[in-house]
Amino acid sequence: MFDGFDPQVDGDPAPIRRWRTESAPISPSNINSQPFVGRIGGNQLHAVSQSDPEYAKLQETHPDAVQSPKWKGILSLRPFRDVHLWRNACLEGVGLCLWVFIAGLVSHGISSLSSATVLGAVLPVGIAAVVQFCIVTLLIFNLGPVTGAHLSPLITFATFLAKLTSLPRMILYITFQCIGGVVGAYILRAALGGDPATLIFSPGCYVDPTKVPASQVFALETMGSLVVLFLAFGLGLDPRNKGSFSPALGPFLVGISAAIVLFAGGIARPGDFGVSCNPARCLGLMAASHRFTYHWVHWVGDLTACVAHAFIYYAVPPFCNQRIQD
Repeated sequence: MFDGFDPQVDGDPAPIRRWRTESAPISPSNINSQPFVGRIGGNQLHAVSQSDPEYAKLQETHPDAVQSPKWKGILSLRPFRDVHLWRNACLEGVGLCLWVFIAGLVSHGISSLSSATVLGAVLPVGIAAVVQFCIVTLLIFNLGPVTGAHLSPLITFATFLAKLTSLPRMILYITFQCIGGVVGAYILRAALGGDPATLIFSPGCYVDPTKVPASQVFALETMGSLVVLFLAFGLGLDPRNKGSFSPALGPFLVGISAAIVLFAGGIARPGDFGVSCNPARCLGLMAASHRFTYHWVHWVGDLTACVAHAFIYYAVPPFCNQRIQD
């Protein structure tokens, strides 16, 4: 029964068979990546240029896939029929759901620190700002090549006014961002025991109306959102900065911008735990906590900042015609 079996006398193990493999880089044509001029961290480089033979066709079917799109294409409802756009919008919702869940866990854990030390709100808001930087940066790296990594109605609406996002994409992104924020907040509440009160003290989404009037909250939210937009466009969407630093550095810079604004707003005014800059995130947390105090400011203030930024963007646009250049 052991015919053909020839064990090694010295007990040495059999030699390992080595496989010879040949590796080759993946062809770019096989990667599922759609061009999008409004991609955060892409500096408008991931879009089809006017020299491309498909430019005129994409201007009609996928207007925000080309550089310098026209308003006629941006306002067209044709992209609603693109299944990839719906998938990307769903991913925006998933990204915001994860953001709300992780940031909410941190907020719940540090909520008692404001009274535990002499630093007051500086310590918990500072921790929240560091977490905000990490989350925003990682999500931009993760979702940037797929959805553009807007992750906030503030960015989506601002890019729409700048002709970097089509009307259908704006509608779908904001809708799914809100859904993702609500779903993430309710999952967070369930993970923390189901008590709505556990989600009240969230940095960026909590205001004490007895200490801060609505007018001051509106001013803080509007100016904080304008700072985020001004920096996000200049660092992550302006093609003029492609030579100043690599587009790979854009997500870090945008993340730092969001963290600075959250920290500055959170320590400046007692009773206000920071600037939101993300109405969908606050919508989820406030819905799960059953508390909508001043929530209208998160929308009106952000929309006001978007309109103000649009005037700045068109005053000094990244592209101009040859006559102006001469």
